[in-house]
Amino acid sequence: MAPSLLPDIAVTMPSVPQPLSSWPEHLQASWLRCAHQTSASLWHPPHCARGQTLESLRQRKRDLLTTGEMALEDLYEFMEGRPCALLLTDESGCLLARTGHPDTLQALAALGFGPGAFFSEGRIGTNAVNLAALEGVPLCVSGPQHFNQRLHPWHCCASPVYNSTGRQVAIVALICRVEEAAPGDLALTVSAGRELANLLQMERLMQESQHHLSELYALLDGMEDGVLAWDPQGRLRYLNALAASRLQLDPAVCLGQPLDHHLLMPQRLRLAIAEMTPLSHVEVTLERRETRGEAFIDALVSLKPLPGPDGVSFIVLLHPTDRLRAIHQLRQTVPELSALVGESSAMRKLLRHARQAARGQGPVLLRGEEEVGKAQLAEAIHFGSERAAGPLVIFNCQAWPRERMPLELMGSDEAGQERAGKFELAHGGTLVLEQVECLPAPMQAALLQLLKTGRIQRFDSARILPLRVRIIATSSAPLEQRVQEGEFGRQLLYALQGCELWLPSLRERSADLPGLIRQHLTVQGGESGRQFTPDALDCLLAYPWPGNLGELRSAIEYAQLHCSEAQIPPRALPAAIRQGHCLLADEVVGQPLLTLAELEHQAILRAARASKGQVSQMARQLGISRTTLWRRLKLLDIDPADYHH
Repeated sequence: MAPSLLPDIAVTMPSVPQPLSSWPEHLQASWLRCAHQTSASLWHPPHCARGQTLESLRQRKRDLLTTGEMALEDLYEFMEGRPCALLLTDESGCLLARTGHPDTLQALAALGFGPGAFFSEGRIGTNAVNLAALEGVPLCVSGPQHFNQRLHPWHCCASPVYNSTGRQVAIVALICRVEEAAPGDLALTVSAGRELANLLQMERLMQESQHHLSELYALLDGMEDGVLAWDPQGRLRYLNALAASRLQLDPAVCLGQPLDHHLLMPQRLRLAIAEMTPLSHVEVTLERRETRGEAFIDALVSLKPLPGPDGVSFIVLLHPTDRLRAIHQLRQTVPELSALVGESSAMRKLLRHARQAARGQGPVLLRGEEEVGKAQLAEAIHFGSERAAGPLVIFNCQAWPRERMPLELMGSDEAGQERAGKFELAHGGTLVLEQVECLPAPMQAALLQLLKTGRIQRFDSARILPLRVRIIATSSAPLEQRVQEGEFGRQLLYALQGCELWLPSLRERSADLPGLIRQHLTVQGGESGRQFTPDALDCLLAYPWPGNLGELRSAIEYAQLHCSEAQIPPRALPAAIRQGHCLLADEVVGQPLLTLAELEHQAILRAARASKGQVSQMARQLGISRTTLWRRLKLLDIDPADYHH
């Protein structure tokens, strides 16, 4: 300190037991500031926040106040009634909380140190709270070290409190009479400050954790899947809104209770839980314990074990069966009736009836030779119907062994093998049964029951499932003959024939050939723009195509593979097509003989192709009059214009 200032200070400073120069520098600096701001002999009570101002301040410091009061009370309880007071102020020195001996608190209140009081150096002189906040370190101000004489009886230790970012947020102080001071008071105050800092840090981390948890819950509630989680004791800890709705569980009732009180897990899921094995997209049937509402819920589930110090918790993602149904109908393009090639009169008539079928609700039976496009028409009918948004499930009855069909079509409730069948997967949509004549008798009976009652019974269960599913069956077999032979149910055939559509063979729709050829060239060749030469196109148009669309696709693919030119010549075609030879249906060994009507039908078709639809030439080739020919054409629904190419 500069010597020239000492005489001025001595005028305002009270007598002290030791020289001023021996005090710590922060005390000397404080006394210098106080000498110009306040009186050492006159007492001015501290400024105090009151009313709405104090309430607003306490609200802003709510977290500090709650945690600090708890810390002060715990500390004073440890001090066993010592005549002192513990104070908590904010970073500005405003008194927020206090606890301690009643006599000490009363004496401090008489000086004006009540709730909202500010420990301002300019008002009350040198004090530990103000200096600790200013210097940022723990310190003591005792007895005559206080600038104002009214504070000389008091001993005060104060320690600043910092948050995790290093910002000062509070001051903890211990105050008592000088004669009650103890050597460890400063250390005790520092310890209390650190404890409060730790508590505030824990509180902040808990708040952040709660915030992140709220964000997580919001995210989980927004998921398309249901989510439920339970702890190592099997108590349900989380259930998002979708899972609650899907499982018909009330979170307010179920949370905290054992999950198996409300939900019966299938055997496969129980085994995975016991072995702590994760599962991904497994078909199961869950059973609710309560009887109200739906008792059985079919779903896809994924199981995730979460090992922890107290055991293994589990999270289950509950995927609705709609997700599985969607998997069965994934496709790059959606076929439409308008996209099918239909220039011939036979196809125009078929598409007209198909549109009517799409508007209907009953079963549809698609018949015709192999590879005439029954599968494509079935898909187009589905996507042209009001069920287009529902699943489309296709099942080829010829491709599955008879012993596997019940499991695939009906589903299973057997422990460890729970799964939904194709009938269930098609709920709300369409099930296409290709080659329906290959269904074994038990499956024919189940299909007939579904068509009559709208219900199905699982393969190995007594459970009856109500379903809304439309059946489209396809067949290339003589079903009436199968009925006579006892291989196909008569009543099932009658049920399917409510809407029966016959698809014409390719030789019966030659007017569609140019469009079909262009379509397959585009599909197989992309944007290459390749075409057939006129001679090659004539070969294709003259060929009767006993293999229908499948043979046409193969022939075009063969030609493109055997020719790299932009114009595909006849030599690139398969030999049978170049030479006009084919194996017709009536030439197949073992096939029944054609009737006279069928022979007449084929003769007229061949004459139409040979004469390119010229009626006069057709009549001469067939050896009948034009009038007779026109009558036969009308009866057989053959349009000569289809062959004008």
